[in-house]
Amino acid sequence: MSPAPTTCFYLWVTAVDRSTPPTLPKAPGSLPTEPRRPAGLRSRALLPLFIALSVAAITSLGLLIGLVILLMSTVPVTVIVDGEATQVTTRAVDVAGVLAERGILINEGDLITPPLDSPLAPDLVISIARARTVFLIVDGSTTPLWTPLTNPAEILQTARVTVSADDRIDIDGTQAQLADLARWPVPVSALAVRHAVDLTINDGTDSQTLRTTALTVGDALFEADITLYLSDRVYPDLNAPATNDLSITIERARPINIVADGETIQTRTQGATVGDALSDAGVTLVGLDYTIPDEDTALLPGMSVRVIRVTEEITSTDAPIPYETIYQADSTLELDQRRVLQTGANGVQSTRVRVRYENGIEVERVDEETVVTQPPANHVIAYGTNVVIRTVDTPEGPREYWRKLRMYATSYHPINGDNITATGAVLQQGIIGADPDILPYHTQIYVPRYGVGSIEDTGAERHDPLWVDLGYTEADWRSWSGYVDVYVLTPVPATIDYFLTD
Repeated sequence: MSPAPTTCFYLWVTAVDRSTPPTLPKAPGSLPTEPRRPAGLRSRALLPLFIALSVAAITSLGLLIGLVILLMSTVPVTVIVDGEATQVTTRAVDVAGVLAERGILINEGDLITPPLDSPLAPDLVISIARARTVFLIVDGSTTPLWTPLTNPAEILQTARVTVSADDRIDIDGTQAQLADLARWPVPVSALAVRHAVDLTINDGTDSQTLRTTALTVGDALFEADITLYLSDRVYPDLNAPATNDLSITIERARPINIVADGETIQTRTQGATVGDALSDAGVTLVGLDYTIPDEDTALLPGMSVRVIRVTEEITSTDAPIPYETIYQADSTLELDQRRVLQTGANGVQSTRVRVRYENGIEVERVDEETVVTQPPANHVIAYGTNVVIRTVDTPEGPREYWRKLRMYATSYHPINGDNITATGAVLQQGIIGADPDILPYHTQIYVPRYGVGSIEDTGAERHDPLWVDLGYTEADWRSWSGYVDVYVLTPVPATIDYFLTD
């Protein structure tokens, strides 16, 4: 403040003594000097200086007193903005003045404590909580809030949202309990509340009430630990919202077993028949496939259905066709002679067979068509019909014969006195037994070393029909055993068996 009088003085001198310019000092820094004047004149010149000095002194004192009053009127306060504290000294008289003095802008929704019109007091703490967006989600409906509040309990109270212990509360994606709200440690950005609702679940004959905060029907059933199968039906749909007093109905599918392709499928179905169950399980019947029980059979819980896979194939089998032996009479050949006119050959027949397999096992073969691919060739034999009369020497002389047979000869005699033959003749030498179909009764034959005899007896059937039993009495019995030539003596009978030697 000291330069002021000097300046005033300098201006005043300049103004009063304008006619005489001051003389510059001789040396740098020296004050300018006035010209010499009379003593009286110097006394009058000091009077304004005195007056100016007096005024300056009075002014400086006022300024000093004002400065002291000014310093005594400032107030120390603390300003906290978004958690950051600043200590300031201010001459403002209220909170609004302090904020204006600090250039702190107030936005809509900001919370100022104490209020803006509150007077200042020493060590007053002014707190500014900036408003921000908090998303409040209540039962799926989202509302953005512009609020300075950070505590979830206060936010819900301000928004007039009531919650209970049954409700679901999520704070920034973290599930919280009702008791956690008041002491939540960090500011909240998103607050979701799902109020609990009461549902009725009808599962067949069972019914239960569930209080839940699940969003959908499916979530509620999962929460109730109710198992659903693929074919079960739920009304309303699993994705339907879970609303208060909602009634949920579950229609259970029937459990059945399907045995198909070597596997047992345990499944459930809403179908009414076996065919419906197969369709629901994705099991298809192809071609001749069938089921046990039949596709139209009504389903019962726990029923077992077998799928029979049916395949068929066509095969061909060849079989021989036996040839036949045909005899042709040939008068150029003698009796009991044979000649092959044509050699026989088997034919071939091909049979078309349909083979049926069920689950890979053959169950049926059906001959569908038989075709002769090669006919048989008959075996043709010519037999002689020319009867030639010849003679044979016997002890009684030559005798005529028309046939000579190779036969097995034995001998026999009366046993236990039984000597009567089949024709009533008395058994003795010359009485011969034979098969009457080969040698009819009373036929005359000649047997070398035995002689001529007549067929008068028969015997038991033998393996070889060409046999003769030579008769004796007990006195002259001889043992015979072996093959002999038997000559059939004339006359030639009207009917001849041409096939005795076959």
